[in-house]
Amino acid sequence: MTRKSDLKQIRLKRLKIANFKAIDAVELHFPPPRMKGDPDIHVMGSRNGLGKTSIFEACALLFLGMYGSGTFQLARYRMDLTELFVRAGSEEARIEGDFSVNGEDREVRIRWSRSDALKITSTIKINPMIAGREERPDEDLVEEFLMLLAGYTMEPIVMQPCLYFHSYRKVQEGKPELGMMVESEMPRQMRGRRPGRWRGPFEEGKSVSTFKIKMLHAMMGTVGLFESLDKQQADKTREQLNRLIEKYAGGTIEKLRPSHDNTFDFLITPRLSGKTGPGDPFSFDGLSSGQKEIISTLFLIWHHTLDQSGIILIDEPELHLNTEWHRDFVRQIFELAPGNQYILATHSEDVFGSVDEDRRLFL
Repeated sequence: MTRKSDLKQIRLKRLKIANFKAIDAVELHFPPPRMKGDPDIHVMGSRNGLGKTSIFEACALLFLGMYGSGTFQLARYRMDLTELFVRAGSEEARIEGDFSVNGEDREVRIRWSRSDALKITSTIKINPMIAGREERPDEDLVEEFLMLLAGYTMEPIVMQPCLYFHSYRKVQEGKPELGMMVESEMPRQMRGRRPGRWRGPFEEGKSVSTFKIKMLHAMMGTVGLFESLDKQQADKTREQLNRLIEKYAGGTIEKLRPSHDNTFDFLITPRLSGKTGPGDPFSFDGLSSGQKEIISTLFLIWHHTLDQSGIILIDEPELHLNTEWHRDFVRQIFELAPGNQYILATHSEDVFGSVDEDRRLFL
């Protein structure tokens, strides 16, 4: 769960991008809702190939500014990220973000030059992840974040108080191991490894979605046998998880099925059906991609912003979803976690039309 901090509210007010990927120049404004209590949700729509994903990636880079300022030499990285992110024919990419943090104006400025220098200038000094540390992003964190942004994993990017659900996200099939109970809150791909020791998720022996680790924590925590897990919090987490599974899969997770290789499978028990009783339990991995996607996305938003508001970017929320869920998606995220700022990019007319005209951005 989110670490305690004095961050009460954060939102993006303005985004300006120049020479980033295929984008020449663009500036977007995200005004607050007109009325207090209205959803703080903007939806971007356009035809394919006009840069919605590039805009989100540039916005996600601003997340590094939540960790402070610094200059980073990228030449030592094992992938030429400059060629990937700096527009062809340009000497540098520039990204500017104006934020409101606890009601005060703050800014993050990023310059990415062809000399492989990434310079981050930030006036944001609040981040729960760096309490007691120097206000500068860690070298390993920057490298691994950029690798995540370059598409080295199907995991959503979590850098509290910001989350980025990219369009290639996927709840990976596979069973978590018991030893994963001791893994920390920060996604495994963003743990502090020294330079030269980075291993992408596709190089690891097994890759299990962070979402499944949260599920395992909730299930194990409810029995009250683990000293590092808060039973009350685990009960709350499991209740929310089962509420989503009930809505989108017609059952609840009540049992774990152990395997000889020290892994566990999550078993969904279908709801009662008249006099016939519940059906046979089935594996969570047996759900459709759309079911797993909407359950995991909504759960991770709730989980990571329960204690403080955040900025949530969702690229293609309609990914794998049934058509009837498109128009309802905006209402679901607002009901689940109303204190966040949401920015969505979509090809779905239903998702685009589910917000008022002044909350739509058409590229």
